[in-house]
Amino acid sequence: MHKAIIVGGGLAGSLTAIYLARHGYDVRVIEKRRNPLSNSASSLDMPPSRAIGVTMNVRGIKAVLKAGIAPRELEQCGEPIAGMAFSIGGKYKIRELTPLEGISPLSLNRLAFQKLLNTHATHHGVKYDFECRCLSVDLEKKSVLVQAKDGKVHHHPGDLVIGADGAHSAVRQSMQSNSRRFEFKQTFFRHGYKTLVLSNAAELGYRKDLLYFFGMDSKGLFAGRAATIPGDSISFALCLPYAGPLSLATTDGDTLRGFFDHYFGGLPLARRREMLEQFMALPSNDLVNVRSSTFHFRGNALLLGDAAHATAPFLGQGMNMALEDAYVLSTLLDRHAHDLDATLPEFTRLRKVQADAMQDMSIANYEVLSNPRFIFFLRVQYARYMHQKFPRLYPPDMTEQLYFDSVPYDELQRIQRKQNVWYRLGRMN
Repeated sequence: MHKAIIVGGGLAGSLTAIYLARHGYDVRVIEKRRNPLSNSASSLDMPPSRAIGVTMNVRGIKAVLKAGIAPRELEQCGEPIAGMAFSIGGKYKIRELTPLEGISPLSLNRLAFQKLLNTHATHHGVKYDFECRCLSVDLEKKSVLVQAKDGKVHHHPGDLVIGADGAHSAVRQSMQSNSRRFEFKQTFFRHGYKTLVLSNAAELGYRKDLLYFFGMDSKGLFAGRAATIPGDSISFALCLPYAGPLSLATTDGDTLRGFFDHYFGGLPLARRREMLEQFMALPSNDLVNVRSSTFHFRGNALLLGDAAHATAPFLGQGMNMALEDAYVLSTLLDRHAHDLDATLPEFTRLRKVQADAMQDMSIANYEVLSNPRFIFFLRVQYARYMHQKFPRLYPPDMTEQLYFDSVPYDELQRIQRKQNVWYRLGRMN
């Protein structure tokens, strides 16, 4: 029986654990946070101000369902999404989306989804070591040194070490130290974000089947995203620069009140004050892109999820690609009869291309979200019209394929580039 040590028990790590356990692996997960299934655990165990609501598209849904999780269980963690609403001039322009495979994306409560994964992983015999810190990783010996909350240090050897421990991965750092010509690039955006949550979303006028986007103003100061989560709450992810008169560092009450009055003036005064109080109390999260030249070390170790390809959330695909990583690993293990020396290099070969394309599109989408003027919606209508008139010549709508299909990211990137070319040609005619 193969023994796998997974560093990081978040969404990607837990889904990977389920897949490996279903293959008969002895799986141990090292997780720094508390057990989400315990009575003492809560959303406060998540990194401060991290997104409470996340969007799962068809790509992520398929990866979860193929791990043996029932659709009804997953649906209980979220709300179906039917479209997007873009804030333009203080009003929302709604864009309805049409499901391509009969599956709608979900706006998920991250904690509820995490609990679902942990429940299934435990059912399959996965062993979790919660409130433990990874001290070091020995890639040659395929082992991990861990410190428990009582201070005791434990050594865990295995046949495979998987780094699912996020953008600041300890497993990746070990790979950097042990691999020749390992290239790594980390890029921080000048913006960071905070996540605020308000209850009674319906009373505030927010539809539970829409994703809400707030484009940046003309000075590039503010952008945001909002989505309802189960329980009739709505989660706002607010992106602001780290420095400046209006920024994540702003503490002046009058400045912040002016900000919330300007962008959320349609909300009752008491709710705007609630947002202001949350904003001042919560620390900020970074927006970062992480690129690695390889995702594996021989047949010994593998990176997946944010540890391999963290990206800023301008495309909403980070979690979805991480979940798909787990599914792809499972299929490759089957294909190569669990020969890790063959499986891990192919994982890098297949997923590196997809990760680069996804990150490039995320940054390109930032350009769109930073200036969602009415011309953006004319482009959307133009794209749909041209595809209907010339389906063999003009590509289908990229956004609908992104959310309602599992088309590879590099193919979606080609569609994006082709649409941009045809749009420019259309403007010249």
